[in-house]
Amino acid sequence: MRISKNHDFERRVGLWRAGFDADGELFCDQRYGDWPQRVTGFKQDPWQQPVWMLLSAGKKAAASSFAEGCEPAKAAEENVQTWWKAEKAGKDQWLCIDLGKSFDVHAVQVNFADDKLDIPVPGEIRPGSQARYIEEADTVTRWKLSVSEDGENWTVFADKTNVDTDLSHDFIVCEEGIKARYIKLSDVELPYGQAPCVSGLRVFGFGDGEAPKVPEFTAVRDGDLDMQVDIKPQEDALGYNILFGSSAEKLYHSFMVFSAGKTRVGALIKGRGYFVRVDAFNECGITEGNTVKLY
Repeated sequence: MRISKNHDFERRVGLWRAGFDADGELFCDQRYGDWPQRVTGFKQDPWQQPVWMLLSAGKKAAASSFAEGCEPAKAAEENVQTWWKAEKAGKDQWLCIDLGKSFDVHAVQVNFADDKLDIPVPGEIRPGSQARYIEEADTVTRWKLSVSEDGENWTVFADKTNVDTDLSHDFIVCEEGIKARYIKLSDVELPYGQAPCVSGLRVFGFGDGEAPKVPEFTAVRDGDLDMQVDIKPQEDALGYNILFGSSAEKLYHSFMVFSAGKTRVGALIKGRGYFVRVDAFNECGITEGNTVKLY
């Protein structure tokens, strides 16, 4: 997954479910691939829906402080290329997501980011076209997560203030779930004494309402390699998944958006016919749309 903000080759590795269909065609399911998936160790349906829904996307956020251009809301944008950054380092810095109402929270993912780190070069540099560094000392990433229904009374969801691990992307699961509206990250300690910097404070669980209505959309080919998808806005949807493929049964490609309206989707093959479907999702579930043929 491309970041490329500090360096052209700045990347993160993502793991996605993949396989071969009955015709021997390779597929890779990226529809909700970075949402919680349950792994049993046995053969599973590669297209099964996620265990829990995303609750934090686009929700309000507040923080103890922030650097210019790195506001708290960026931690809920679902964009690995943007982040909240505290104005300074210190355990008194915090970030809080307001889900808008109480949900059954089952998991929280904390994705830390790097922002123009100015640190002494550790270890030796190996000559070559690209410098290589050797870290000579262990580093740690520490923090605490607290949850609340009213913003005043807090319960510790996870306490990693004394760990000896350095996990820049951490995932905390609470199988039984806990009612919460506010999710607060605090007591942050990062390598090299850097200021807290979070690209995603992602919350997963369930709402107690209904899944969205079937979305309405149009899709037209725009040249040989692109298509334009126009999704009609609906108040009950948090976002939409644009699925397309060579047949109605092989919608192996996906493009997720968090707002309705017009979206350009590339990566089509010249001369090949396509089918398109748009699914809608919110905190309570996923609703499959109708499949149309792309002309």
